[in-house]
Amino acid sequence: MRVPSKNFSVLIEESNGALQLTLDGRLDAAAAPTLLAAVTRARPRDVTLDIDPLVSIDGAGWLGVIACEQRVTGWGGRLRIDNGIRKILDLASS
Repeated sequence: MRVPSKNFSVLIEESNGALQLTLDGRLDAAAAPTLLAAVTRARPRDVTLDIDPLVSIDGAGWLGVIACEQRVTGWGGRLRIDNGIRKILDLASS
């Protein structure tokens, strides 16, 4: 299932009791509510964010990721970021 926003979309896949969210486009203040809505589907499961397709992420986007992490851990789950360090460095250098 794909949940779109104007410049952002989330591909939602469920596997082995966990939710895999592939984030695409620009993760910013306008996109953060879409991300939070997708994560809410995970309760009380683990969530993996694949950020490799992201074009950009700003401070509001990171605050959205932090809010997701707090929500997931509050339910007793874990949030993991795939392709995290490499992609974060790529986005920081652009």
